[in-house]
Amino acid sequence: IAQDNSFNPNLAFNGLLTTAFAAGSNAYVQALPSGTAGAGSVLTPSGAGGIVEIDTMLKAMWDNYRISPTVIYVSSQELKNITSKVLSNSAGPLLRYNVEADQEGMVEYKLTAAGVVSFYFNPYTADGGVRLPIKIHPNLPPGTLVAYTEKLPPWYVSNQTPEVAVVMTRQDYYTEVWPKTTRTQFYGVYAQEALAVYAPFATGILTNIGNG
Repeated sequence: IAQDNSFNPNLAFNGLLTTAFAAGSNAYVQALPSGTAGAGSVLTPSGAGGIVEIDTMLKAMWDNYRISPTVIYVSSQELKNITSKVLSNSAGPLLRYNVEADQEGMVEYKLTAAGVVSFYFNPYTADGGVRLPIKIHPNLPPGTLVAYTEKLPPWYVSNQTPEVAVVMTRQDYYTEVWPKTTRTQFYGVYAQEALAVYAPFATGILTNIGNG
């Protein structure tokens, strides 16, 4: 194959970000205000081990649609910034101790250093709160954070909204070998797909986040 067209706007279908940014999507989209230098504002620590902007997003998604994300996708920059904001002197540094016992019952204490925040607690749910895993997304640009709901709550599921989003496939990946006209054998890998987003309101986005 000559090139990867997955990022080609003429050949690749629109993704979750494009759908969420569209007018009337009802997704939570918050662009942080730009500073004097043109860069976005940095995240704000809540002082209680959280991030103000993330807490505001989670609360709005519950208040407006009674929904909670199940995962938060970030870039490596945002993971670093969230960790530095949460594990600060004001929030109380946290160190995790793993206590393990061997076959003889001896306890071994292990201290994990240079860690990062792996989960974010969302208290705005019907069952008293849930931990949201924070994962690095390989294609998410720095300055953008996405909270995504992988599965709709029961009161939303119907024939009209079976899932938050699905990939509708007309023809799955297949290889086409082109006639050989030189010593080089050309071929292509193709797929005919489209993204169907049934519940764009189940996505929350923070963007224009400054580095720091």
